[in-house]
Amino acid sequence: MNSTHLLRRLRSARLSSKITRRNFGAGQPESQSQQARLFEGHSTAPEGWEGPIYATYAAATVVITLALGFSPDTSINTWASNEARVRLQMKADGTLEKEEFGVHYNTPEKIGFFAEWDKFQMKAANPEEDDDDDDDDDEEEEEEEEDEEEEEE
Repeated sequence: MNSTHLLRRLRSARLSSKITRRNFGAGQPESQSQQARLFEGHSTAPEGWEGPIYATYAAATVVITLALGFSPDTSINTWASNEARVRLQMKADGTLEKEEFGVHYNTPEKIGFFAEWDKFQMKAANPEEDDDDDDDDDEEEEEEEEDEEEEEE
């Protein structure tokens, strides 16, 4: 029994020497590119394009931040809140007797924005006043030409 045990050990020793051991990627030689320094041989002095590109990146970041910060709130909750507030205000004012499904009440026409705008516009600009002086000059020139034509006849 001892001899069979020794034979088995010898066979397993021979087989294990023939079988290569798998390392699954470990223990590989390190490539030369992994040992090199980053940007070796290249100048690290600033080039002419770097300053303007950094300034452009900074300006774009500021503009995008401001644009996103001041953008209107377009969430459904905000819209529903504003719509409900306008409907309640219209009911309190007596301008809305019965609500209709699918009708938006928070529009410039419904809340009287255009009426207010027209009042402002009438106060701000006098429709009788003519601010265009060029038309007056053209009319005077036309009158002078007509007078000259009448004199020639």
